[in-house]
Amino acid sequence: MRDNSDGMMVVRAELCDRLEQLRRLSGRASAHAFEQRLEGIRVLAGAYGLGAVARVAEAMQRSEAAPRDLYLERMRDAIGCERADEEAVQAMLASVSVRLA
Repeated sequence: MRDNSDGMMVVRAELCDRLEQLRRLSGRASAHAFEQRLEGIRVLAGAYGLGAVARVAEAMQRSEAAPRDLYLERMRDAIGCERADEEAVQAMLASVSVRLA
């Protein structure tokens, strides 16, 4: 059990690093470079069962009008979230919708 927990800590740390890089690039990078890094986060999160992270990244990819910072903050929350069930995913996505309204 400990090895699995340690492994997930490494994955979460990697996702945090990638998210920080994405945040720094947010205003400076081309749309293509930003999308590539966001896709990398989505794929990594999905591969390790972090559905909330993957789905928030996916929602951000689809949304053109929403502020990036809002999605990036929810993605940071999702990286730290221990729950991976659909209810947790929906709560993360709903928190974005509420803040947009």
